[in-house]
Amino acid sequence: MRTPTALAVVGAVLMLVGCAKNPAIQYQSLVDAYETASRGAYYVAQTDPKTETTDAVAPDRSDWEAARQKLAAQKERWTEALDSHTASPSQFYAPDAETMSGYAALADDRDAAEALLGDGASLDDVTALAVLWNPGIRAAREKMRSKLEQYSQVSYLDDTLLRYNAFTKQLMTAVGKPRQKEMMAMRYPFPDGLALKGRIVTEDVRVAERDVDIATRDVVTAVRVAYYDYLFVREAIRINGEAQDLLDQMIYIAQAKLRVGIGKYHSVIMGQVELARLADSILTLEEQRELIVARLNTLLDRRADAPLGAPVPIEDADVTPSLVDLYAAGAKDAQELQKQRLMIARMGLMIEMATRMTYPDFTLGASYFEDRMKLSSGTKPMPPTFQSQRTPNLANATSFATGTAYVREVEVRLSAMEEMLAGMTNMTELAIRKHHFGMDRARRSVALHRNSLLPQALQALDAASTAYQTARVDFVTLLDAERTLLRIQLGEQAALRDHRTHLAELDRALGSAAPRKPLDLDDLSATGDER
Repeated sequence: MRTPTALAVVGAVLMLVGCAKNPAIQYQSLVDAYETASRGAYYVAQTDPKTETTDAVAPDRSDWEAARQKLAAQKERWTEALDSHTASPSQFYAPDAETMSGYAALADDRDAAEALLGDGASLDDVTALAVLWNPGIRAAREKMRSKLEQYSQVSYLDDTLLRYNAFTKQLMTAVGKPRQKEMMAMRYPFPDGLALKGRIVTEDVRVAERDVDIATRDVVTAVRVAYYDYLFVREAIRINGEAQDLLDQMIYIAQAKLRVGIGKYHSVIMGQVELARLADSILTLEEQRELIVARLNTLLDRRADAPLGAPVPIEDADVTPSLVDLYAAGAKDAQELQKQRLMIARMGLMIEMATRMTYPDFTLGASYFEDRMKLSSGTKPMPPTFQSQRTPNLANATSFATGTAYVREVEVRLSAMEEMLAGMTNMTELAIRKHHFGMDRARRSVALHRNSLLPQALQALDAASTAYQTARVDFVTLLDAERTLLRIQLGEQAALRDHRTHLAELDRALGSAAPRKPLDLDDLSATGDER
């Protein structure tokens, strides 16, 4: 006789054999059961007559997607501008696109660029190559590039939160054993919050752009000042060389007079001493030239001892606007002032963001709790309850951020930054005034040396040379005339260098190139007292 246990075993074996014979049928039945299965009580919202939350409609995420796409488009535009060689009109160094593209091709061909520098490059050539090669400018550009990655970061957090999330919260009851399932919720960030974050990142990128422009401005100014020193040293060496030739002639005349018995020996000695002094001055100038070459090579990211050809003469210019117009231009174009204004705008957006964060983002969720607890008096189990939720409840939302110390701190810092902007504006006007006065003083000095002192010194030297040959004056008088001429020639070149340097520093203080006009050394009516 078969026992019930034996019959169960036989039935199980037959069932397994049938499943093994028809695996496809069995699998298809499972697929059909999965596809036709109901979603269950966890996913089906049951209407609670006591609440009105089940008629909520999920927010449309198309606005948020549009805001995110706008951030991506902004990042792409900034990246294209950073990778291109076209400078914006607001930048300090902004040659036309064709010129800059040609210099970019030259910079990529290192051998051709080195050959140009070795033969003697113009100021424009050296400036453009410095902008493209200088490590400080490249570092500032890479820092700006890193700021562009913040566009992706501001949307990443919201993109992560914009998904379903679930969690379990254990309920404690006095009696019975509660059973609950995970709560499901989805957060819908407000698009205006994402847009506000994007505006803050844009201000950060603009600040980084100003840093790039500041680095470029400082390098361009340093190149120009070094190039003007290079021109001065070259002219000083030439002038001292001409003085040596003139002194050789004077010593030859003194020796000739000594041979015929009408000269004095100490005249020859004094001439040779002066000749040795000139030789030492030339040696000092040559060493100074090597130092200036090292300065330019450092700005060009080259070896300090790399060969650099003779500088190319430049055409001197003066500024057109009055001092009042220069003040207005400096207040508008100075990079430090622009950067400070951008930082103030960014701080204002941060305060707006802090105020915005007082309200939570919209969240749509549902929770299911099945309470099978039985009371001691004896009742049937409570029916499953399904509660949908919707936040925020703006009527009961706690406003806490505007009253916190952090927001007050940011507001005070904003006031401090505005006061700092006023001080920076005053310092910019002081720098403009200083270099405008330096230009005017140097221009008057150049005009004085070139138009008055130099012709008189040449006449004095000619008169002294003629009088010395006829024995009407001694050698000391002739030597003094030669020294005076040398001093005036060097003074003219030094004043010209100072004028060029103050013009470069004035552009730096303005944040842009001041309108130019040819340098007129005959018209001295425009002075630094102009208002």
